[in-house]
Amino acid sequence: MSRKLLLIGLLALLIVGVIPVAHAQDDGRYTIAFVPGVNPDSFYITMASGVYQAASDLGVDIIQQDPEQFNVQFSVPIIEALIARGDIDALVTAPNDKEQSIPVLQKAHEAGIPVITVDTFVGDGDYANGPVTFPLSYIGSDNVQGGYIACSALADELGSGAKIYISNVRPGISTTDQREEGCKNAAADRGLEVVRVDYNENDANTAQQQTAAVLQANPDIAGMFATNTFGALGAGAAIENAGLAGAVTVALFDAGEENIGYLRDGTVSLVIAQKPSDMGYLGVSLATAYLDGFQSIPKRIPTGYFVFNAENVADPANERFMYTSNTAEPAARFGEDFILGFVPGVNPDPFYITMSRGVNAAASRAGIQVVQQDPEQFNVQFSVPIVEALIARGDIDALVTAPNDKEQSIPVLQKANDGGIPVITVDTFIGDGDYTGGPVTFPLSYVGSDNVQGGYIACAALAEKLGSGAKIYISNVRPGISTTDQREEGCKNAAADLGLEVVRVDYNENDANTAQQQTAAVLQANPDITGMFATNTFGALGAGAAIENAGLAGAVEVALFDASEENIGYLRDGTVSFVIAQKPADMGYMGVIAALANARGYTSVPKRIPTGYFVFNAENVDDPASAAFVYTG
Repeated sequence: MSRKLLLIGLLALLIVGVIPVAHAQDDGRYTIAFVPGVNPDSFYITMASGVYQAASDLGVDIIQQDPEQFNVQFSVPIIEALIARGDIDALVTAPNDKEQSIPVLQKAHEAGIPVITVDTFVGDGDYANGPVTFPLSYIGSDNVQGGYIACSALADELGSGAKIYISNVRPGISTTDQREEGCKNAAADRGLEVVRVDYNENDANTAQQQTAAVLQANPDIAGMFATNTFGALGAGAAIENAGLAGAVTVALFDAGEENIGYLRDGTVSLVIAQKPSDMGYLGVSLATAYLDGFQSIPKRIPTGYFVFNAENVADPANERFMYTSNTAEPAARFGEDFILGFVPGVNPDPFYITMSRGVNAAASRAGIQVVQQDPEQFNVQFSVPIVEALIARGDIDALVTAPNDKEQSIPVLQKANDGGIPVITVDTFIGDGDYTGGPVTFPLSYVGSDNVQGGYIACAALAEKLGSGAKIYISNVRPGISTTDQREEGCKNAAADLGLEVVRVDYNENDANTAQQQTAAVLQANPDITGMFATNTFGALGAGAAIENAGLAGAVEVALFDASEENIGYLRDGTVSFVIAQKPADMGYMGVIAALANARGYTSVPKRIPTGYFVFNAENVDDPASAAFVYTG
């Protein structure tokens, strides 16, 4: 019952809710404010390198203002002044306090400035369901995991029963609170005793004094964890000054140059590197996407870790994970020397034409070249030769594609990847779509809708209209297409949960005429069918035509997937009741952004970017704000 209520509630939200699109400059050259947590700090200097690289790649301007201390007393006036300027299009910032930073960021949001938080967060960091939801995204490490990694490493070195010390900043900072929590969790799980936690107010001298005093008072402490750069610097200096290098096993958070030096000389055993440059690059990229009108911004992007130890610290390949205090000019934009291959599922198709607009909008912003090749049918017999030819060109830098089959498309995409062409799948996927833990993991990202959810939404809407016991029909494409398989699955799940009977499923091979003939035959043979779900554009077109021709508009409640102009027409004239709109332009745009980030060496591109839905009904179809979700040919 809880699942049913949750998804019906989600349906209601989707039907009535339209996300406002941010305003755009006439020339598209936005001004994005960047307010780091504090500077000078090698972590935030490194983050700034990602911020300015994204700005260079995407043609936006950055205004950076740095708090002198990691404290809301310094950051709040800066943000207030930025709001007052009146020319800031978006704000990328690392909040100094998860509660005290909320009012000023809320004020920015209410002034029409979209907010993205990097490294730190406000509320509990769950911007989808938590107490604070107005920020677009939180981009940063999983800090509980980071603390756990650090203190698990201490446990590996020291064994159960060892005593450890934690040097933290102050309570109320989201990230360092979580690192302390993660360390304590590891200590509890692994049998370590946390003797003491001190708070150094982000001051390396204070951290050094505290560490020296604790080690003197507790000579049986065998391990230590410092939760950020300044605590790490103080801890390292105290250990070094006390001549305890090697006698106390130390895990430091943040890969500043000094901390790496402590690792190299044996003062510490482990340095946990975050990826601040990734945070900065993705923060500016997502802000730009939103300002360009593309709304599928992930509410959470975890950026992961690299763990330095004595064995890997000298490897040149790992230098990119070290923080630097040196500011440098960003690399030149890619330009037309960067060639992105785009292979949609099939064309002509308003869904993929709309997706192409997103691809080309992102490519135009970045100044890169797109080579688009369209299969004539949604079939691997047509798409595989196209991808083979793109590989053979030898000049394709990335491939954005909608695979025609989740299994049969694997070999050619694997060949592309093996040939040095990163692969991003949009709309459809290969394997099971889990590119992190599934059977196929080589694609960089899968950008698309949650199609089980989409099918559930559609048939939950039918159930609300028809009631328990109603009979419905499903028009699908063919087994083996990842997205439409899942939509059928989601519809059947809703039918089982809500008491609908699925009389029949037909497969139309992506042909509207076939779908029309099948639908007409099923309705004639089963006059007690009162509901229908079509899983994609061509099935929807055929279903709509068959309903219209049979004069059954209103007698059979119909939910169609994909918001083509024809399907919206069927909704307007009463032939169908619901049209489920995906966001194909968002898929295309975000696919290009993922390719660019990867090409710059940023490793935190999400393996999954969900793009959500908009549900059209008779009440909202003519709302001008809804027009952005209609596919156009």
